[in-house]
Amino acid sequence: MMGAYTKEYGKIRAVARSARKKKGKLKGHLELFLDTEMMLIHGRNIDTIAGSITAENFSRIRSNLKLSSAAYLMIELADKFITEGYRDERIFWLLKKTLGFLDGLAVPIAETGHCFVPMATAVLLFQIHILNLTGFSPELNRCVVCGKTIKPRKNYFSVLKGGIVGEECFNKERNMRLISVEMIKLLRLFQLGKNNFDVRAYQNKINRDFQIIKKLRVDKEVVEKCAFLMNEFIEFSIEEKVRGIEFFREMSIIKEE
Repeated sequence: MMGAYTKEYGKIRAVARSARKKKGKLKGHLELFLDTEMMLIHGRNIDTIAGSITAENFSRIRSNLKLSSAAYLMIELADKFITEGYRDERIFWLLKKTLGFLDGLAVPIAETGHCFVPMATAVLLFQIHILNLTGFSPELNRCVVCGKTIKPRKNYFSVLKGGIVGEECFNKERNMRLISVEMIKLLRLFQLGKNNFDVRAYQNKINRDFQIIKKLRVDKEVVEKCAFLMNEFIEFSIEEKVRGIEFFREMSIIKEE
């Protein structure tokens, strides 16, 4: 049994009976982090994968532990947010573009050894986009208590209330975190607007966002804090632990030469 997110059918689960055979025709075409074209036979209870051709294998992700930690986290988030049978082509493009970006980071890693900031920023982009696309978007522009526009001063993020709380409305409730101006700017950078929900407009948006990441100069600590804050908000929203965040956290601690 395996899970996949498809452009045509959304999230599916299917069986690939020959995938484990030594000379099976599906062997090597149904691994993690693959973009494949599959032939499905619809069954009464479960579909069967009759054939598969790899379009992009993103093999460099699997050969790098840091990139793998980010990819595992994203796949887990998609799996937890999306129910079986739910179809949204934008999520397909989010997965495909993000895996492609991570795979491309293997070259600068080989040359310089550095990758954490663009990798973590890609994780943050994925978190914000998946939240937006599934209706869990946090409020980043107005105080969730009084509704006033957030000003560049001392602000807080309330996991419980689902967004930013201004200084005037702050109280010592649990799950409220101090959030800097730099963090707010970074979170807002990837947030989807009302015009980004058409598939073509969304593709343009995500392409622009990844171009921004390539040029972005941001402090590692700011990116880390944003990603871990969004994870806390995600876990609260879905009422479930995200296991991949610990693997990703360990990779953030490992010093880059």
